[in-house]
Formats: sequence, structure tokens, C-alpha cells
Amino acid sequence: MQRFAKTPQIPEYHIIADKLLAEIREGLYSEDGRMPSEQVLGRRFRANRYTIRQSLDLLVLTGVLRPHQGKGYFLCEKPLDIQYTITPAMRFSDVIRRLGRRPEAKLLSRDRLAAPRDIADALGLAEGDPVYRLQILRLADDVPLSWNETWLPGLYFPELLDTVERMTSLYALLEQHYDMRLYRMQSAFRSGNPTLAEASMLQISPNTSILHIESVMRDQHGRRVELTSAKYRGDLCKVSIQFEA
Repeated sequence: MQRFAKTPQIPEYHIIADKLLAEIREGLYSEDGRMPSEQVLGRRFRANRYTIRQSLDLLVLTGVLRPHQGKGYFLCEKPLDIQYTITPAMRFSDVIRRLGRRPEAKLLSRDRLAAPRDIADALGLAEGDPVYRLQILRLADDVPLSWNETWLPGLYFPELLDTVERMTSLYALLEQHYDMRLYRMQSAFRSGNPTLAEASMLQISPNTSILHIESVMRDQHGRRVELTSAKYRGDLCKVSIQFEA
């Protein structure tokens, strides 16, 4: 058994987390990606279960590990190469499936509101026109990848709040229920850091970089029908743009 001295002013769980991180970088746990159980680590470091869980949760916050309910902690996968094609339309679920992953969309909230001026301008509406706001967490293999805030004109999507409740893919739902296919008109990119709420939802540290992409989408008739603000984890996602000739 190993017993690590407690350095003054440095919590014991930080010391254990640093040791585990060094071993992860050395490839010690790369065979199946699963970390030893809390009980095994507790015996090894002679620490209680609460301290071990703090160490593992710290590695989750820094994007090194991901928890899997009932199974323990696993190494995060290598960064995904998410390729955005400006034209034609790109769907998150299609991109993730092409990477051999399982896509998922969790609807966090849905509202019907009066359009603020900036949202109205982006969608070609009058200020105060009815719009829907959806907040969606997108995942791949149960790992959170992006947090999206999506705005849709109320005029084109009657009863959307009821329709969207059990959605698995927003674009598939819009095509199936409203016969509407979406195409990218424009996107703006910038980097930054998440808010505390966004970091919590994405399971990252507030110091982890994110890529913020704001996009306006049109339908097959040329109408502006979606404004989306998507914030992607910088530690797991690499975004590239392909310009078609």
C-alpha cells in the first residue's frame, strides 16, 4: 500500500488526483479506459471513500474522466473531429454517427416568448413576435459535447412545445412534423470560457476553453427559421470547416 504525505495547504484529494493524472498520461489505464473502483483506490491511498470520490470528480471537471452511473469512472475519449460543412446542411446526429458514436439530444427547457430585438433582427421578425426558445444538451456516447440555445419563429411551428417534448433530433422532428429542411446561411465563430452553469452541464472546469458558434438557418423556401448559439467543449471537439467549390 502507498501512503502519500499530505503537503501543507494542498488538499489530500488534489494530491491523489495529480498522481492518478500522471498515471493516466503514462497510459496505465488505457487498455479498457476504466479506472479502479473507489474501494480499490481507497485501500491503495489509505483514504476514505469521500476523499477518493473528490479526486475522481476533480478529474471529471478537468475533462480527463467521465462518470458512468453504476459502472464507475472511465477515461474520456480522444478529441472528436467534428467537421462542419457550410453547404449543404450539417446535422449533429449525422456527424456523430459517422464517427461511430451514439448521438443524443436532451431537451433542458422550452419556452414561448416575445422576440427580443437581436433575435428578431437575426430571424427577420418584428420585435415582440412570438418565438420559441429551446435549450438542448447534445451528447455522444453519454458524454456532453455541446450546449445549444435555439430560437425558432412561432409562425412556422404551431404546437412546437408539445411536439418537441420527446424529440431525439430537432432537425428530424422539423422535417417529419413540419416538412421543413434546414440549410446553413451563416455562422460566426469565437472562443471563450463557459459560465459556471454551462461548465456544470458540460462536465468541464470553468477554465476549459469552449468554441462558441452562432448560426442562422433557412428552410427550403429561403425563410430564416432558426438561430442557434452552440457552445462546444474545446477539450473533446475539433471543428473544421470545408468550403465546397
